[in-house]
Amino acid sequence: MTEPGPGTDPLTPEDAGQVVEPTRDSKRTTWIIVAAVGALVVIALVVWALVVRAAPAGHADASASATASASPPSSSSPTASETPSASPSPVVSSSPSPTVPTLELPTDCSAIYSGPMFASLRALQLPLNDPSLADETGTAIPELDTLLRANPGLHCSWGLPSELGINTNVTLIDPAAAQNIEATLVARGATCEEKDDGTLCTLVHVGPGIEDWAEGDPQAGENHFFRDNAWIATHWSTVEMNGYTPDIVHTLWP
Repeated sequence: MTEPGPGTDPLTPEDAGQVVEPTRDSKRTTWIIVAAVGALVVIALVVWALVVRAAPAGHADASASATASASPPSSSSPTASETPSASPSPVVSSSPSPTVPTLELPTDCSAIYSGPMFASLRALQLPLNDPSLADETGTAIPELDTLLRANPGLHCSWGLPSELGINTNVTLIDPAAAQNIEATLVARGATCEEKDDGTLCTLVHVGPGIEDWAEGDPQAGENHFFRDNAWIATHWSTVEMNGYTPDIVHTLWP
C-alpha cells in the first residue's frame, strides 16, 4: 500500500471509497417520480393514439357531409318544380266567331248623303233640321220610337210639322238588337229583304194597298236598314224620294 504523501489529508473511513446508501424515504420519492413520469407518458401515448384514430373518421364524416350537401336529394318522382306544367288544352270552336265590322257614326247630316241626293233634297225647299221637328224620329211605331228617343244617334229632318217631310235617324246598336227590331217590323206588316250586305225593311202606313186609301191621297211609310252595328230608320210623308235609303247606304258603306 502506498503511503499518503505529505500535505495530503488522510481519508477517514467514511470518505475513503465508501458509497453512501440511500435512505428509505429517498427511494420512495424516486419511485413516485418514475411512476408519475411513466403515467404521463402512457397517457400521452393513449391520447395520441385516440387522436390518430379519430382523425380519419372525422375527415370521412366531413367528406360524406360535403358530398351529401353537394348532391341533390334523390326521389322516386320529380319535384313540383321539375315536373313540366301541363298546358291548358286549346278550346276548339266548331266555327270561328266572325268579327262584326263597325261603322263610325257621322256627325253632320251632309255626310250621310251623296252630292246629288243632297242637292235634290235642297231643291225641295224643305228646311234641314228645323227645331220644330227636333223631337221626331224615323219611325211611327211606338216601341221603336222609344228606342230611338233613348239612342237617337244622328237625326236629320227635312220639312216642317205637316204632311210633307222626312225624318231619319242613323244610330249604332248591338247587331243582336237588330234582330228584335226586325221582328217588330215584320209583326207590323213590314217586308224585309237582304240587300247591300244588310237587311232592308219597308213598311207602308198610308198608301196603295192600305184600307180606305184612294189615288191622290197623302202617303206615308218607313224604311229601315240594318248592317253591321248600324240602324238607319226613316219615316217619310208624301215626299218619298226614290233611292233615298239606298243612297245613304252607299254613302256610309262606299
